[in-house]
Amino acid sequence: MKIRFNQPGKKTPDDDRGVRIQYGEAKRPGRPWRWYLILIVASLPLLYLSGLILQDMIVIKASGRVQVPLVTVRSTSEGYVQQVFVKPLQTVTQGTKLAMLANAPLENSYNRLRSEINFLDKEKDKLLVQADKTASSAVQLMNFAREQRDFYLNRLRQYELLFNQGAATQAESATARSQYASALGNLVSLEGTQLQGRGLMPEIRQIATRINQLTLELDKTQDLRRQLLLTAPANGLITELFAQPGEYLDQGQRLLEIIFPEQAYINAFIPPKYLDYAVVNQIVTVTFPNGETAEARITSVPGVTQKSTADDIGPLEAPRSAILAQIELIDTVRTRLISGMPVDIRFHYFTR
Repeated sequence: MKIRFNQPGKKTPDDDRGVRIQYGEAKRPGRPWRWYLILIVASLPLLYLSGLILQDMIVIKASGRVQVPLVTVRSTSEGYVQQVFVKPLQTVTQGTKLAMLANAPLENSYNRLRSEINFLDKEKDKLLVQADKTASSAVQLMNFAREQRDFYLNRLRQYELLFNQGAATQAESATARSQYASALGNLVSLEGTQLQGRGLMPEIRQIATRINQLTLELDKTQDLRRQLLLTAPANGLITELFAQPGEYLDQGQRLLEIIFPEQAYINAFIPPKYLDYAVVNQIVTVTFPNGETAEARITSVPGVTQKSTADDIGPLEAPRSAILAQIELIDTVRTRLISGMPVDIRFHYFTR
């Protein structure tokens, strides 16, 4: 067997079996950085995944929602809207007048009670003056009548003693007895008059009891009248008006809405695996949608869990439970706080 080894001919990059190929001279030398670039681009998914794992180990994240307290001011009783002192989007301070209601039956009841109390007060004053005058004159007459009784009693005893001794006549003794009987009768008459004066006291007490009852009703009515003037409970912002002057409102019907941005807080939804971070006074960093960050503090952990909302989960994720915690901002932020605004919350690993 014969084996023949033919040495292949030398090939050139611009010659393919006799056909000349046109190549640019600059493309012939190898460029190593191109291979590095291809390797880096191919490794980007792995680098991204590694970065997420490293970030999850260093920074603990949770989602949150801004909550701005909102109060719906309602009518305290039925009546007409007499005046509205505010406008939508107006900033108010605590105690600012919001609106004034008018309730005709309540006003009539208040005026009736005041009139009746004033009348009874005058009647009671008249009876007290009459009783005082009667008591004063009766006391003076009673004292004088007692003195007369004692005087004629002593005189009667003297005449009886003298009559027994034969120094006085029977007529003189009879005269002394008659004078004593007259003084005693006068005293009994004055005592009866004094009892009649005391008879006014039950009537005075009855009037005073009625005045006390009416005063209690008047105080309740006055409290209801004060509630017709609606004031702002705290510094806030009027968002919407539901009634205008002249409209009739039933009790409990909406009048206006007011929000309190100064009392805004954040509801944080912390994954259960980060339970150790859900403690009061834990410092966190809040990131708003516009990129602004601020320091905040956990104020309370009610001890309940809440399902994550559809906005907080991806299309392929299932709803999950999270620990609810309330957070208040420490720093002043320039971002306008809107109720329901989503925020990101970071618990730093090194502050654990």
